[in-house]
Amino acid sequence: MNKDKNFKKSLEDLKGIEPTEEELEIIEELAENYADKSEDDIFVEIIRLNEEMESKMTPEEYEAIFEKLENIRPFLDEEQEKRLDRILRALKKK
Repeated sequence: MNKDKNFKKSLEDLKGIEPTEEELEIIEELAENYADKSEDDIFVEIIRLNEEMESKMTPEEYEAIFEKLENIRPFLDEEQEKRLDRILRALKKK
């Protein structure tokens, strides 16, 4: 699939997703907490959170997280895609 088709498919996949007020507050809090962190600090935190998620989620729930990450790929620029690939490799998913 080319990037345009991936983008359109991702938009379709996102239809109907409406975060709750609580989820929006969590996202805002996370953004504030990580605003002053380096990319490496955030990378280490992602790895830590991954280990926690993997231990608390069912295999299906855990895999769904990676599917969602792949669904955002069409929205990323080249540098962001490289970062996503780095994260996925570190998490042994790519």
